[in-house]
Amino acid sequence: MPRPTRSFSRRVLLSQLAVIVVTLALVTGVFAWMGGSSVTEVTETKALATARTLAIDPEVRKGSTEASEQPAGQADDAITSPLLKITDDLRDSSGIVFAVITDDRGIRLTHPDRDNIGKRVSTSPDEALAGRESVTHERGTLGETVRAKVPIYSTADDTTVVGEVSVGIHASVLDADLRREFLVLGSVAVLALAIGVIASLALGRRLRRETLGVGPEELAEMARDQGAVLRGLDDGVLAFSSDGVPTLSNSTAEQLLGIAHVEAGTDADRDSDAPSRAEVPEVIRRMMVEAPDHGALRRRVNVGDRILLATAVRVSRDGVSVGGVVTLRDETQVLTMARQLESVTSMARALRTQRHEFANRLHTVLGLVDTGATDEARTYLATILRTGPITTPVEGIEVITDPYLRALLEAKGTTAAEVGVSLAVTPDSLVLGRVNEPEDVTLILGNLIDNAVRAVVTTASGSGAESAEEAEAVDRAAEMFGRVEVTLLGSGPELHAVVTDTGGGVDDADAESIFDEGTSSAEGLDPDHGHGIGLALCRRTARRHCGRVWLLAGHDPELGGAGFAMHLPDVLSDDTNDELHTDDEER
Repeated sequence: MPRPTRSFSRRVLLSQLAVIVVTLALVTGVFAWMGGSSVTEVTETKALATARTLAIDPEVRKGSTEASEQPAGQADDAITSPLLKITDDLRDSSGIVFAVITDDRGIRLTHPDRDNIGKRVSTSPDEALAGRESVTHERGTLGETVRAKVPIYSTADDTTVVGEVSVGIHASVLDADLRREFLVLGSVAVLALAIGVIASLALGRRLRRETLGVGPEELAEMARDQGAVLRGLDDGVLAFSSDGVPTLSNSTAEQLLGIAHVEAGTDADRDSDAPSRAEVPEVIRRMMVEAPDHGALRRRVNVGDRILLATAVRVSRDGVSVGGVVTLRDETQVLTMARQLESVTSMARALRTQRHEFANRLHTVLGLVDTGATDEARTYLATILRTGPITTPVEGIEVITDPYLRALLEAKGTTAAEVGVSLAVTPDSLVLGRVNEPEDVTLILGNLIDNAVRAVVTTASGSGAESAEEAEAVDRAAEMFGRVEVTLLGSGPELHAVVTDTGGGVDDADAESIFDEGTSSAEGLDPDHGHGIGLALCRRTARRHCGRVWLLAGHDPELGGAGFAMHLPDVLSDDTNDELHTDDEER
């Protein structure tokens, strides 16, 4: 997927700057308009207040009344001089541009320029002479000003207008006030922009650090890919944060761990939900803590009746740890099939050995017949019929008639004899029915026999590090140095079995822990090379048939060593009568 032309943090920065600039422009515009209006209003208020103050002055009212009674433009100095002194003092003290007093005809009685005294004002006095106050922005003889015009009432009564007062303030003063206002507002806007830029840069760095440089498009794509991958995986997936908190799981992991799903309709996508810390087994959370920074940590763990292969891997990006992932694979069926295949392979190897021996005996009979030694051939065949056509290394196996059990015992007896261990069926064994679950029966019984043989070999060799194959090289031809006994009893559909050995035995305190995954009945064997899972598989397979496998308490008084018992309720079928009927027909 091509990366965007700009990084996510840069796009966030530009977007924030655009928002800040637009916002500041709007705010500055509004405040500029409000500030300008405020300054203008203050200036107009000042002009109006000054004009009002001047209009109610007794000297002003007296002078305007006397001037209005004389012919137009004929006011003498006795009238104008006091008024000029008042306006000049006011102009000097208040900073106004002018203060003009007129009579009721609009003739100036005062003016900063004395040549304009006695002349009509340059702007219309009609509003003031009509008794109304006004504030305007006009250009006159003294330039553009803010002007306030207020009527002057006669000294005789308060209703007769005898003149006006016009007070002006230069527009340049207003402009200067506006410039100061805008300068302050602009400084604040620039400062706010600078703060916004700094905050945006800091936020951009924070986003880049938190998202590891991944943009929103990539995050969306990753989320879509993640959902598709999690739903498509046959393996369970658990994701953890860098603090070891579960953050993600798919439905396969929930099924393997026995985590209940959220009811349909309450969650659109359960694959994106994270189980709680309490729902994840402690052994898996501990694996995430113990996982190396580089490489993977693999362990087989028991969860309920399942044996799971858990692989913990730490995940980092750009040198920053972002947590880890644990994948879960259900190995129960694979391990079961492997054990069953091992039993079948052992039986096939035993059958090949027996076939070879059977062929040798047939060749002997054929040779006797060819040479005419028919009496010797007859005697040889009679001996075979009495003892069986094939020599078996399993003592007492003649009491076992089921083909599956017999084949398994002969196969295990052959392999046991190769390493110097004798396998025997006890005389009190009796199984009348036929095995109808051969895969599971041979898996459990074969594993118990293998463990017993391995325990005997380990004890006899004096080294827990040797396997059965290594012990074979120690003394293949030597006299048997160990013994394993098997007792088989059938009761209707139920099959009972006891396997005892002359090995080192198992402490009663380990009666339950020995069935945990990773525990080997042969001390010193490496659980990573296939040992330490057989007994866990046996117990799980037995439970599937509502049966059980357990360690017998104490030691056998004759053999010593350890003893394991098996009980499977529904694995035998009662077809003894059918077998006898078939034998009669054959005879």
